[in-house]
Amino acid sequence: MIHHIIRCVLWSVKKYDGSYLEKMKPIAAAEWVSSNPVSTVVAYGACDRVQAFLASRRLEKALKDNNVDYKYYVIEHSGHSLQNDSDISRQWMESVEEYLDKYMPVK
Repeated sequence: MIHHIIRCVLWSVKKYDGSYLEKMKPIAAAEWVSSNPVSTVVAYGACDRVQAFLASRRLEKALKDNNVDYKYYVIEHSGHSLQNDSDISRQWMESVEEYLDKYMPVK
């Protein structure tokens, strides 16, 4: 698993021009995490060519730093559509259902 993720991360680093973080700051998910957080379930494709995988690590750090109740999934063989790795995708969807039941129960 780790070799595949490293290969995908290296692809995204090649595209990094030094100003990426500044350009993306207004829409970066990690910038929206605060001390009054919303519980979160996130999944990222390690081979995402739309949203750099490294950005997901920044989001995970922001969630940890702000004590957010969250679950974080890496879909190892997927890109932006998260179409591969059905076992992890199933776990992710089950977590979404758990969080909805916990935080937004249907009455």
